[in-house]
Amino acid sequence: MNPNYAAKVKDEIDKLLRVGFIQPVKWATWLSPIVVVPKKNGKIRVCVDYRKLNAATVMDGFPLPVTDSVLDTVAGHECQSFLDRFNDYNQIRMHPDDQEKTTFVTEWGVFMAEVMMFGLKMAPTLATFQRIITDILNEYIPAFMQVFLDDFEVYGQRLKHMTQLRLCLDRCR
Repeated sequence: MNPNYAAKVKDEIDKLLRVGFIQPVKWATWLSPIVVVPKKNGKIRVCVDYRKLNAATVMDGFPLPVTDSVLDTVAGHECQSFLDRFNDYNQIRMHPDDQEKTTFVTEWGVFMAEVMMFGLKMAPTLATFQRIITDILNEYIPAFMQVFLDDFEVYGQRLKHMTQLRLCLDRCR
């Protein structure tokens, strides 16, 4: 581990342990390395290199929306509100039988994910999260709402907009 990143990586691992997103394990049959990606603001992003696991994973065919289509649908409305459900995918629990496959190694031990982690083929950046959100908000799409992963756009007439926002927020609670 690059000594410049070690303390920051340890802080990130400790934070994930504290909030219950990962747990330590003693033995693992799957094991992935971590990759540290520096950000422009001096912070780091700790990623798990799940390429080998992803290669062995069957793809879910649930479609992602086409960005241009989403933008065309919301364009030109009197009111628009953009909601970013930042890291919402961490609310999706991993099935206990699959947690072991998400193990990764650090200088401080081996850990496995209890929630969907960014970078997994079936994780929220792909079909699983989109399927769940589409099911939850289905009656509002496309009447006054579009969804692209964890980004929501509520649009329509000024007089109805606050009611539509409230419906969306209540459903996503």
